[in-house]
Amino acid sequence: MAKSKRKTGIIIITIFILILVAVIIFICRCIALAFTDNIKDKYTLNEKSENTFLKTLLVGASFGKEFEISEAELNTYINKKYCTDYDGNNSGADHIMVYLHEEEPAEIYAHIYIKGLQLAVRSKVEFSLDKETSVISARFYDAYVGELGIPDSILSYILSRVSENKDNMSVSGTAISIVAKYTYEIKDYDIDLYIKNFVPSERKVMCQTNSLTGQALKVAGEYITSDEGREALSGIYNRIKDKVTSWFS
Repeated sequence: MAKSKRKTGIIIITIFILILVAVIIFICRCIALAFTDNIKDKYTLNEKSENTFLKTLLVGASFGKEFEISEAELNTYINKKYCTDYDGNNSGADHIMVYLHEEEPAEIYAHIYIKGLQLAVRSKVEFSLDKETSVISARFYDAYVGELGIPDSILSYILSRVSENKDNMSVSGTAISIVAKYTYEIKDYDIDLYIKNFVPSERKVMCQTNSLTGQALKVAGEYITSDEGREALSGIYNRIKDKVTSWFS
């Protein structure tokens, strides 16, 4: 009986050790996969656009007609706006590249750092636009850290960390949202520029905004009918009248 108990105890201990070894091997394997970086050529920005994203946006917005933003312009803007140099005490991304396709999901490759850990990450991306609020959302899925596939819970944690202290950006689950609206203040009047259409295509995005010309005319009309505007117009009229009168004096 004692031998039987001893034998059972040895078997249990052996099974426990085997399970422990298997778990350790699994964890080591996961860590090795997570820190594998085979995508450096994918997240490195090599093709910089001479035209800036905002310049193209403003030119296209002149009359509110549809225009395109190239993949190179978009990536140049993203890297300049949202990438920061490696900082072992903080979190962020120092390289980001988005690859756009017409009939396939867009892809994103990035090199990130979280509290001293440097990781290569990749994911598929689905873009959407809320036309009522001009909020562009990017939903990430099928994500990998290195060569290790990760669940949505870890993906959500990574997104929240790398987007910390980023202006105009919010994270909800596995989606990042940005308000695609810019307001220019002129005296007591606002001129708004906002996205009305955002459709990814092959290596470009087809966009449309409201008409800046229309906004400017609207503000001009409001100014002219205000007390300050009427006073300014009256002053201009009187100066013109005095000038014309002097010609015939």
